Amino acid sequence: MIFSGDFAQLPPVFGSPLYSGTVGTQLMSRMTVQGQEAAIGKALWHQVTTVVILRKNMRQKTQTVEDAKLRTALENMRYAACTPEDIKRFEQPKLSTKEFRNVSIITALNAQKDRINELGSI
Repeated sequence: MIFSGDFAQLPPVFGSPLYSGTVGTQLMSRMTVQGQEAAIGKALWHQVTTVVILRKNMRQKTQTVEDAKLRTALENMRYAACTPEDIKRFEQPKLSTKEFRNVSIITALNAQKDRINELGSI
């Protein structure tokens, strides 16, 4: 069986990710159906014995120099290894500029969304 995907993406909207400590691997009679499915999924996931991690991004083979720098900065961020140049790059776009005024912002938590909305009303 082959699993694929980007494991650095946001957690699932409903339920807990399989790597969460809140998902148990033991079934109990008082668990909800969703809890039982999550526990079974986690137990099955722990049966995987061979892992191959693909590190080269093949999706962005043809790119500009600026695209390559952004991709590198995003990879560095993923592995918590940002350089001073990466940080400077992420600080450059200012959300208060006119071009970002009506852009959708996606967050993992409603609290983050609420805080961003509060900033926009100041």
